[in-house]
Amino acid sequence: MGERLLSIEGLRVGFDTDDGRVQSVRGVDLTIDRGEVVAVVGESGSGKSVTALAVLGLHPKQRTVIEGCIRWHDEDLLAASEDRLREVRGGEIAMVFQDPLTALNPVHTVGRQIIEMVRSHRGGSKQAARDRAIEMLGLVGIPQPTRRVDMYPHEFSGGMRQRAMIAMALSCEPQLVIADEPTTALDVTVQAQVLELLVSSTEQLGSAVLLITHDLGVVAGLADRVSVMYAGRVVERGTIDEVFAAPSHPYTQGLLRSLPRVDADGSDELIPIGGQPPSMLAPPSGCAFHPRCGFAAAESGCADRLPELDADTHGVACWRRAEVAARNAEVGT
Repeated sequence: MGERLLSIEGLRVGFDTDDGRVQSVRGVDLTIDRGEVVAVVGESGSGKSVTALAVLGLHPKQRTVIEGCIRWHDEDLLAASEDRLREVRGGEIAMVFQDPLTALNPVHTVGRQIIEMVRSHRGGSKQAARDRAIEMLGLVGIPQPTRRVDMYPHEFSGGMRQRAMIAMALSCEPQLVIADEPTTALDVTVQAQVLELLVSSTEQLGSAVLLITHDLGVVAGLADRVSVMYAGRVVERGTIDEVFAAPSHPYTQGLLRSLPRVDADGSDELIPIGGQPPSMLAPPSGCAFHPRCGFAAAESGCADRLPELDADTHGVACWRRAEVAARNAEVGT
């Protein structure tokens, strides 16, 4: 195991609204070591992005309640000052946002935005920062970087904007890159290129990656470990091989069964997960997935008792884990 960079323990994030408190994250534990690619997977509203934004202190202070511990090396970021958080953001932990068109400033050139990032964290002359911006645009595969550096975001295609975001994120050689749904608006071919670029670029720098996505298929060949989130909690975690070979939570199985398989003959139907994600204003009692779960049983306490995540390397938060595993062995995913 490499050096521990990030350790999240018992993280809870709630937002006070006129209708009550939205319990977006309800006790998340997560670790990332140097050089790892860790994926967090789940439907919209499962708490993935909320967790990532809490790491960087990007939630509005008003009406936001955060509990738990977010430890960066030996430092608790939840107790850090705003000045310290500004040093961490971009310099030590960088983020690639979901929509580069809104994340990039439309009235400044792409180059100027990278230059500002470099100078704010590394200092140096404007010319040195410009050279660094050109170097990074070239690194992420943008053609003619010496010309593109003076262009505006709207002059870039969607794939090029995402590449520019990656260039900006990597410009200060952060130890951790958080990529929040970095390929959502891209076509399938460009998705693969961007993800491979992100992982290969961070490997060159020795950085770790926290990859947030709703699509388990995206992480299959990229991540070392995966945590599956549902209703603000991690319901399954393990290595990619463990989770894909033996998914042991009904929700994880549902995510996999709803994906097309490259080895299928075309006759297999995709099976969607029935029902809707719960309202986080009033999450269901017990296991939050039980209203949608085909394995839920009254005698197991699925509707009454909250299952804790196993301490195993392949951890599962499910009262019916043995039955789910047995069914999985019989029919596969």
